[in-house]
Amino acid sequence: MKSNSAVNFLPIFSDEKKVEVSLQEDQAVIKLSTWTDDLGWCGQKTMSLDAEMLDELHRVISAARIRLNRQKSENGDDFEPARVLEFPRV
Repeated sequence: MKSNSAVNFLPIFSDEKKVEVSLQEDQAVIKLSTWTDDLGWCGQKTMSLDAEMLDELHRVISAARIRLNRQKSENGDDFEPARVLEFPRV
């Protein structure tokens, strides 16, 4: 007997966007919603991906994250000056 119950994962939130991921049968379903005053969360896009497409999406997202982090560090956006620690003198 096949179960129709979906497996839901915790959503990813920002102030005005939310991404939800669930498993429904043999598909991963990704939903993007945006916050609208007076209406609340409004669904914008929904994607259903099979396992192969999900693997490819993971690969592309990982490559994009690496590139963005590299650009961020080259621009000095995440640069923190080194702290100098004073050693006790004898």
